[in-house]
Amino acid sequence: MIPESPSPKPYTRPVTAKQDDDIDLTKLFYLVLSNWYWFALALFVALTVAWLYLTHTLPTWKVSATVLIEEDKKSQSIIGSDKILEGFGVRPGMQNLDNQLLLITSWSIVDKVLSELPFDIEYYYRGRMNKVPLYPESPVRVYTDASGKIPEDMEFEIKLTGSNTFILTAHSDKFHDFKTKAAFGDTIDIEGGKMRIEQVPGFYTPENREKPLYFIIHSRDKLVESIRSRLEAKPASKEGTIINLSIVGTNKVMEMDFLDKLIAVFLNNNLERKNKEAVRTIDFIDNQLLGISDSLNITEDKLQRFRSANRVMDMSAQGQQIITQAMNLENEKAKLVIESNYYEYLAGYLSKDAGGELPVSPATMGITDPGLTRLVIELSDLQSQYFSRSIGDRNPMQAQIAQKLRNTRDALNETLKGVRHANELAMKENREQTRSINASAATLPRTERELLGIEREFKLNDVLYSFLLEKKAEAQIQKASNTPDNEMIDRPRPDKVPVSPKPVRVYLLAILAGLGLPFLVIIGIDTFDNTIKDDDDLKKITDLPIAGHIAQSTLNKDLVVLEEPSSAVAESFRSLRARIRFFTKDIKSPVILITSSMPDEGKTFTAINLASVYSLMGKKTLLMDFDLRKPKIISEFDLSNEKGLSTWLIGRDKTDEIIKKTRFDNLDIIPSGPIPPNPAELIASGNIPALLSELRELYDYIIIDSAPIGTVSDSLTLATFADATIILVRHGKTIKPLLSGTLTGIKANGINGTSLLLNDIQYGKIRYGNYARYGSDYGYSYHSKETKVKKTKV
Repeated sequence: MIPESPSPKPYTRPVTAKQDDDIDLTKLFYLVLSNWYWFALALFVALTVAWLYLTHTLPTWKVSATVLIEEDKKSQSIIGSDKILEGFGVRPGMQNLDNQLLLITSWSIVDKVLSELPFDIEYYYRGRMNKVPLYPESPVRVYTDASGKIPEDMEFEIKLTGSNTFILTAHSDKFHDFKTKAAFGDTIDIEGGKMRIEQVPGFYTPENREKPLYFIIHSRDKLVESIRSRLEAKPASKEGTIINLSIVGTNKVMEMDFLDKLIAVFLNNNLERKNKEAVRTIDFIDNQLLGISDSLNITEDKLQRFRSANRVMDMSAQGQQIITQAMNLENEKAKLVIESNYYEYLAGYLSKDAGGELPVSPATMGITDPGLTRLVIELSDLQSQYFSRSIGDRNPMQAQIAQKLRNTRDALNETLKGVRHANELAMKENREQTRSINASAATLPRTERELLGIEREFKLNDVLYSFLLEKKAEAQIQKASNTPDNEMIDRPRPDKVPVSPKPVRVYLLAILAGLGLPFLVIIGIDTFDNTIKDDDDLKKITDLPIAGHIAQSTLNKDLVVLEEPSSAVAESFRSLRARIRFFTKDIKSPVILITSSMPDEGKTFTAINLASVYSLMGKKTLLMDFDLRKPKIISEFDLSNEKGLSTWLIGRDKTDEIIKKTRFDNLDIIPSGPIPPNPAELIASGNIPALLSELRELYDYIIIDSAPIGTVSDSLTLATFADATIILVRHGKTIKPLLSGTLTGIKANGINGTSLLLNDIQYGKIRYGNYARYGSDYGYSYHSKETKVKKTKV
């Protein structure tokens, strides 16, 4: 017989100020550690997906260029404009920059650029996951008619069937599926439109002839939107007027060509706007020249005929003096006529809504009135600001510009009335002087007088014609010498590395996903799991003492203590045996009931091995199978179940007839007997106390294996006769609400001596709390199947 060791003191958990936080962190650590293989699998999958993404995704490149925007000096010349802009938080000069930023990315500019580039038809091959663009090269060229009936935004596929033939197919939800066989150069009819496909010589090789070629005819609207969504223009600095122009895409060459053409169109657009003033001036002069040219030809022809008919070439000295004075007056009259015509033009311009059209400057017509010139320039600048709407229609400054525009037009009308009146007075004075000269010419001979009249008329037309030609030449020189206000600083060029995908970022995200997703899943499962996992879960439900912890058995049998006495499970039951002594104390031959809240929690396993550890102490131990519904003990000991508790309860057998000896010393068994039809009534009506009293005289310990107390009433009756009741709680199996209800029922029935036993703990997965301390306190390590046992006296 093995001597019984002194009773060990119960384990007391050390208390610290941060105990709960430490336990939570430790539990979290071991929870993650126990599921390391899920992290490894998720990390492998995430990195594999990242690698596939990087190897099958076309890189996206950023192509950039810089453009210098000259400040609009005209807008700054307006009186008070600087103060108005500063009052609304807009620095003078920056308003023009904002206008140019909007202009260079506007729909009209992008549409004009695309009309000059071959982007409407996109040619590409198909990879496993992406389109592989072929721009600027392609094995074919597609030509469509101008009717616009060819289906747009539909993918066409070309498969070669010979050296000059192919099959063209297309699939679309909007149109019927299309398939035809044709030769290069043939006209193909599709949905009412026509197209022709020409082969580019020398592009097809034996390697790429079998590869299908795809193309899409883009609609212009969607193409413009696509370009504008990838195009960005922003100031290079807060104080400067240089803008950074950039676009992102998968084809560097295409994006460079687009930016190059965009800047060219933008600069040319600026130059065209500058040339409009010169063009309007030239048109105005041409209109004046039409009438004067005819008059000049007529008077010249008339002068030649008169001289030939009268054989007169020169006039007398008096005639020469009169003609000189007359010509001075005619020159003055010519300028007054030109001024009058300009005033008529300006009056007509102000009387109608000219929209964004700017007036012809008076300086171009030789008019030097400072007030009129200033107002015309101010009107031009205000109209440019107002009709550009760069500051927004709802901006209060837009309303102020509109008011100032009306005031300027009114002031210009008043000024125009004054200068027109002055012009009329000058014309009247010129006519009076002309009449005086005509009176002096009356004293000349008749022939000379007639010659004088014709020459005066000819000289007047000639002066007018020469003056207008001079102004036209000046306007043409101005137009030819005009250069864009803006300038390209850096030509389009791609970045050295693609914008996306970035391998470092992709792999970093893959690592975060590979570690984060399983972490969230594991934490989520643990959070919403309503089964018992540890002592903390039990303490949240009840304050009943915990009798012990039973390690998970890897053996496919229940007789672990008897057949594997050095295992971790056997040591768990030895610890349980020591703790039970604190519940039974000095009770002679205590009766210990093993039950649970639900089936499959290890009652029979626990009852057999607890009885076994008592028998190994040399104590006479009896194991009773009171689970009359599903008896299991007899199968482990190869015993007959013909006689047992059910036959004793009905009075058919005596006590000594139902006790069965086992092959192990100090361990006897009373089987359940044949399964009765009414086990609950049989247990409740039987004389259980008398049986237990008789057995106490024969045995030192009596272990009862019963049905689940949470599901049937059998165990409640037996618990009233037991000295200690142990409620089995299986790790990861027992449901919290069911256990809580079971314990509430036990308390309501006044059952004393109840404790809990946490069973089937997987030390390999969870090592925290009491479980981790268990191994260190007792000197055991159960990391492998080979268990090292520190020998102690028991």
